[in-house]
Formats: sequence, C-alpha cells, structure tokens
Amino acid sequence: MIHIEERKLPQHNIPIVTFFHPKKLYLHLSQHTGRSSKLVVNKGDLLEEASLIAERDGLISASLSSPVKGYFKDIVSFNHPSLKRGLAVVIEREESPNKIYSFNKKALFLKRDALLDKIQKAGIVGMGGAAFPTHVKLNPPKEIDTLIVNGCECEPYLSCDYRLMVEKSEEIFKGVEIICRIISPKRVLFALEENKLEAIKKFNSMISTKRIPLPNPKVIILSSRYPTGGEKQLIYVLTKRIVPLGGLPFDVGCLVHNVGTIFAIYEAVYYNKPLVERVVTFAGGALREPKNILLKLGTTIRELFDGGILSFKKEPLKIIYGGPMMGITLKGLDYPVMKGTTGILFLTKEEIDIREESVCIRCARCVDNCPMGLLPLEFVKKVKQKEYIYLNDLYIKDCIECGVCSFSCPAKIPLVHYIKIGKKYAVNR
Repeated sequence: MIHIEERKLPQHNIPIVTFFHPKKLYLHLSQHTGRSSKLVVNKGDLLEEASLIAERDGLISASLSSPVKGYFKDIVSFNHPSLKRGLAVVIEREESPNKIYSFNKKALFLKRDALLDKIQKAGIVGMGGAAFPTHVKLNPPKEIDTLIVNGCECEPYLSCDYRLMVEKSEEIFKGVEIICRIISPKRVLFALEENKLEAIKKFNSMISTKRIPLPNPKVIILSSRYPTGGEKQLIYVLTKRIVPLGGLPFDVGCLVHNVGTIFAIYEAVYYNKPLVERVVTFAGGALREPKNILLKLGTTIRELFDGGILSFKKEPLKIIYGGPMMGITLKGLDYPVMKGTTGILFLTKEEIDIREESVCIRCARCVDNCPMGLLPLEFVKKVKQKEYIYLNDLYIKDCIECGVCSFSCPAKIPLVHYIKIGKKYAVNR
C-alpha cells in the first residue's frame, strides 16, 4: 500500500445538498455487475416514482426503478462510462412533488428471506464502485463470522461516504443491524481511516449508547493509505486472514459492505424505497466550488452545469468518473449518474501527471507496491505480445485495478490500461 495526497478538502467538510428536479433522466439498463436489467414498461407510459422499470435478468443482475414521476419517452444508445455506449431508458420528469416514503412499521419484525426479498426488489448494488448485486452478496454459501463495514473511502478527492457517515450515522447502524439479522455474524468491525475524525466520533458514540444492538461492534482506525478500502486488503489488515487467489471474502468467513450500500439497505427495509438516488462527490481544481450532492440516478453531468448547480472557474484538462486512481476518463459532460457513481472529478493541468509513456527501467516498483502480490509488468508484456493464453496463469483476474502500479511507475506506463485489455482477451488453457 502507498501514501497518496488525499485532496479531500474542502469537500470533506461540505454538507450534502440535494438536486431532485432533473428535466430528463438517462437510466442505463446495465449499471451493475452481471446481466442487464430486463425492461418491463413501454414507451409512452407514465411512470410513478419508485415504480419498476426493469427487472433483474437472472441471479447476477439487479432491478431498476424510476427515480421520478415522468414519462418513458424513449430507449436510446447513450454514453456509458465503462461500456462506451449502452441502452438507456429516457424519462422526462413531470412537474410534481417528490414522493414521500412512509415508515414501514413491520421493518423490525421481518425475517431473513423477507429482508433479502426487499433488498433484491430495491435493486441495491455495491455503491463503492463495484456495483455487485447486494442480495446475492448477502446470501453467501458459507458461514460468516465477521461483518466489516467499509468506511475507508481511500481514493483521493472523494467524500460522499464520509458525509453519509457524519450525517446519517444512526441510519447506517440500523442498516448494519439488518445485515446482522440476515447473516448472523459473531462480530462487526467498522473500518475508518484516521482522517475521518467526526465519523469516528459518531460511530464510537453509537456503539457506547447501545441504542442499536450489534454483535461485538468495534471501530478500528486505520492509517490513510491506498488501497486500504479494497475488500481483500481490508480483510487482511483487520483480521490477518488472506483471501486465496481466485477466492472471495466468504472463503475466510468475512463479508464487507460499503457504508453507502448499507444506507440504501436501511432505506429499502424501513421505507420501502428502491435505489433511485445517491450521494456523489463533484470535485477538482476546475470547479468553482466542490459539492457533495444527493441526486436522482440518471441525472446527467451536463444538467448540473446547465442548471447552475455546478460551474467551472477554468477549463478541465480531464474529467474522471470515480476517483483518480481507479476512475474512467470521460469524453464530455453527457454522462448520467449511475448506482456505482462515487464521484465526478474535473482536473486541471496542475493536478495531472501528463508525462508520456517511456521504456520500462526494470525498477520493480509495480511489483513491490502491488497490494495483491501480482506481477503487473508481466501482464503488460503478454498483452503487447498478444500472448493472452498465458494471462490466467499469472492470475490477471485477481488484479483489482487499483492503479497503484501505474501511479508508482517512473516510466509512466499505463499498466491498468493494458490489464483491462488483458482481462478482456484472457483465455483458459
């Protein structure tokens, strides 16, 4: 793991604001790991807020609900951060008050299967960026003894999770209690980095008051290093258990959930609210003012600028979807916020290392710093030589694409770029 300049101020201390009145939404049918959602509405339909638009298609999939009341105008090919283009439902919002979600009085009495059903119908996925369907993750094939609440948010600039922990700590604890009712862990570990002082204080206070009963809860404060928030790295730091190559956290009795996902679980169970909105950090030197905004899924970046919610003080050299280490470069503002969107960064020339790729000097920094113990440069060699048949032998699929290798490389070789290509073409021998 490495130390990176955090660049989380001033957005770390800026409260969440809301933007719930987009004129038009672009909701991708593929905004989660697995198969795309299957459309269940027709063009011209008037959709109520929270009504089902698309159902999950198979086990590894997630449903999609309407974030607003409005008309289903069209289904189009639209910009997608990772797929380049993807099918998106276009909804034109009706001018009407936002839906008020009523409290579910039966929430405290729901059993395991009923809770999983609510989470599945809400379309909740991992909101730290991975976007894996949560109802699947909460139904592991092995016993879980340790639940880890991931509040690290180790990527530079990002602060949406921190603001949630500060402003919605009780709701997050209630979400953790729901997960405990599903998987029955023996202990709950809250992992927070040392730079999240107010969240640490609030979480420790929640534990000391014992208002929400949890099994052996404990806040563990970690040094601010990257990528501490990675599942496998976090498990090792907290428990000294090593997830085997090709394995998953449940193989060592652990389950890790991001705080944003946990908050969505709380809303689904206590308020029958599907995943229709999320908090996103908008930051970077090109912005006049950074913000943490709670907004409807499908809202485009352009609409935030057109509506005056955001503005530039200088032209950005690069726009990044996510954090600077694992994020994806966008070609403009016409991209929608999706379930896994943690941040949108607008970076200036001063914030970007624009040196061109040069020849490898065999320094091995990419190997020394790889949190997974892999050989990043070997992946690059095989990809450049189109020897894709050897990539799985090198465990390329265990790469978490954290970007540490690229960041550490003095020759500025875009190792993650080559690794992504390698994963696409890797074949089994």
